[in-house]
Amino acid sequence: MNRILLFFYFVSLLVVMVGFYGMNSFTAVLEEDDTGGSNPAMVIPVFILPFFFYFLYGTTELSMRFAERYKNRNVRLGSAVVSAAAAFGIAVYTFARAQALRNEIVQKLDHIESASQMPLLNLYSNSIFFNPMTFILIILLCYIAGVLWSVSRKRRQSAENKRSD
Repeated sequence: MNRILLFFYFVSLLVVMVGFYGMNSFTAVLEEDDTGGSNPAMVIPVFILPFFFYFLYGTTELSMRFAERYKNRNVRLGSAVVSAAAAFGIAVYTFARAQALRNEIVQKLDHIESASQMPLLNLYSNSIFFNPMTFILIILLCYIAGVLWSVSRKRRQSAENKRSD
């Protein structure tokens, strides 16, 4: 990655981190007489979406370049498996916390009769979905994509080298 693209990557990283922090700050406190209302944090992704996409691409590209430094294919795939296990653990933990919060919302708010009436991503769950752990989840998913990209690229290069011989 040349310097200007790396600069844009770090700008995107900063904007996405500030966006995550901003969305987390819009978490409402669950009170018994609350109506729920709309989620103003969902306006933030509209503005940071181009930065978010560039951040995803840049993280995947850097992960691919990082994974290519490993000469052993098994080390690359092993790191992808460990990353996948960590990502799965974070995703399950986040989903369980959101489900528990949704059940708590049903108990506290009288106008909601069942958990299916309340989406997982709501005004009260911003702190669950927009925190450092879910940010790490995004980075882990990009790393897995980068490793797989690296492995397929190496495989394609070795196949082309065999054809040219």
